[in-house]
Amino acid sequence: MDTEKGWVRETVESQWDMWSSVRFTGWGPCNASTPPFAIRIQVDESTPRAYVGRTNLNPSMWLNFNFNSWSTACSDWWDNFPGDDREYCIRGVALHEFGHALGFFHEQDSPGNQPGTSGYCDNTVTHQNGTMITVYDSYSTMNYCAEWGRPTLSALDLEGLRIAYGVPPFEFSSLGTRPWSACTQLSESADPYTWNDNYLCSASPQGLRWSAVGPIAGQRCTQLLETSDPHTWDDNYLCVPPESPVQFTWSSVGPIAGQRCTQLLEASDPHSWDNNYLCFSQRLVFSPWGRVAGYFCNQIKEASDPHSWNDNWLCSQVDEGIRFSSTGPIANMKCTLVNEPSDPHTWNDNYVCVPNTSNLNFQWSAVGPVQGKTCVQWNEPSDPDAWNDNYLCY
Repeated sequence: MDTEKGWVRETVESQWDMWSSVRFTGWGPCNASTPPFAIRIQVDESTPRAYVGRTNLNPSMWLNFNFNSWSTACSDWWDNFPGDDREYCIRGVALHEFGHALGFFHEQDSPGNQPGTSGYCDNTVTHQNGTMITVYDSYSTMNYCAEWGRPTLSALDLEGLRIAYGVPPFEFSSLGTRPWSACTQLSESADPYTWNDNYLCSASPQGLRWSAVGPIAGQRCTQLLETSDPHTWDDNYLCVPPESPVQFTWSSVGPIAGQRCTQLLEASDPHSWDNNYLCFSQRLVFSPWGRVAGYFCNQIKEASDPHSWNDNWLCSQVDEGIRFSSTGPIANMKCTLVNEPSDPHTWNDNYVCVPNTSNLNFQWSAVGPVQGKTCVQWNEPSDPDAWNDNYLCY
């Protein structure tokens, strides 16, 4: 059964975890120390199912690994699905049931699922009190009428996931880049312990640069130092442009109280990397991949622009009262025009606004950061209309 459990974990981590701030941890047998609201899984021959959202019930999820009496097409030795049938079904079912654990109902219960419309599904299992996150998605892993057992999330699944759970502001990865983020490689060529696939990933392009040979001239740099590591870790620096809103602090003795921190752990390195943390503060951040987890976020949406402007957010570390309008300034607020003149998709009536009492005094630039000010880059990488040099400064 360990192999099947491995398929479940790999699927969940490569989909729900990989594309958002969600992190399922504590994989293993339940015991007296298991938290009360953990997911407790029973594997048997019954129909797979799960409670929606957090619960202290035991079990809270049922999975089927053999398919002897339910969905026997998964174990009849005929090639009904891509690859190994049983593995395909185990992965796809797990993806769906863990979606329930995250709080997602069946997609076919969406009010957008109407007879006569494209993708209509008549296999409804009505749930009450659900909240619409995206338009109806006939391809969703949570939809009974989608490709059965598909072990990957749909595009709208990903959008809804990041709306609900967001993406991390910063996260260290020792296994390569993250698909939702802008990643900067942290590489020390003198260290033989697999430092060639380590990255710091952020919720937006931030102009981060890494140096293993000292600070970078003209940049604001933070030293990453592990004194117990003999492999030249005394000249490694993470740098940001001088106008960046990001403030980094390094700690090699655990996270800093009261700050957001991400652990820099290369598990293959034996030289005391289990207590190293990069901590950060950032008043404002723009994200083109969904809301930023733990921040107050306002969606930046220009419905007339077809270039992926449905998942862009301006987020603040504290509630600044920021609002966005794509139809002109908002009455009784301080508003600043947000415009890329090269973009033809009606960006001439878009404004970002704050309360009149706010100490934020925005200045917009479509030609790079404003010297002497703190600036947040607004960059939608999927938009070809010159959005790589747009900044909101204050």
